[in-house]
Amino acid sequence: MTHTPSISSKRRGFTLVELLVVIAIIAVLASLGFAGFNIAIMKAKQTSARTCMSSLIMASDDYYEAYQTLPLGSITNADEEKDTDHQLMAALLGLKSAEDENYKLESFFSFKGAKGKGPAAHDGLDRSDNRAELLGPWMNSQKSDRYYRILYDYDYDSELREPQALGNEIKYDTKTLIYHKGKDGKIGTGKYDQDNVYSWSKSG
Repeated sequence: MTHTPSISSKRRGFTLVELLVVIAIIAVLASLGFAGFNIAIMKAKQTSARTCMSSLIMASDDYYEAYQTLPLGSITNADEEKDTDHQLMAALLGLKSAEDENYKLESFFSFKGAKGKGPAAHDGLDRSDNRAELLGPWMNSQKSDRYYRILYDYDYDSELREPQALGNEIKYDTKTLIYHKGKDGKIGTGKYDQDNVYSWSKSG
C-alpha cells in the first residue's frame, strides 16, 4: 500500500533569506508610508496657518474700517511687527482689558479654539474672559515661537518691507504682512524656510 503525502506535509516554511527579504520590504514600505504621513501632516498644519492668517487680515481690515487706524496704531507711527499675544488679540477680540484700543468692545476676529491650555496651548485661539493669545499649529518648545508675526503699515503709505531675514523687499498696496516660523521656530533661507508660512509671495 502506497502512502500519499498530504498537502500539508508538502509545504515548507520560509527560509531565513526569504524571511529577511520580506522584513526588508516591509521596512521600506513602512518608512515610505511614514514619510508620506509626515508630509501630509505638515501640509495640513500649513493650510491651517494660512486660514488663520486670512482671518487675521480680514480682522485687521475691519478694525481699520471701524477706527480708521490699525490695531495698536496709536502706539507708533512707524511700521512695526506685532505678535499675536494678549495685547493685540485683546484689541481684535474686544476684551475689556483693551477698551482704550477698542472702546466699542467689538469683536473683529473669530477662529477655532486652541488645543491644550496654558504652556501647552497651540493651533488656535487660547482665550479666557480676560486674556487671549493666538497660536500657530506647531507645538514649538518656546511659546513665543508659536505666535504669528504681523507687520503693520502704521505710517499708512501702502508699503511694507519684508523682515530682512525674509527677503527685505517692499510689498505695495497692503496694510499687513503675516508669517509664522513653522515647526523649527526659525526664519531665513534654505532649510529654515521649508516649514514657514507667509501671507504674501515671498521674494527670498
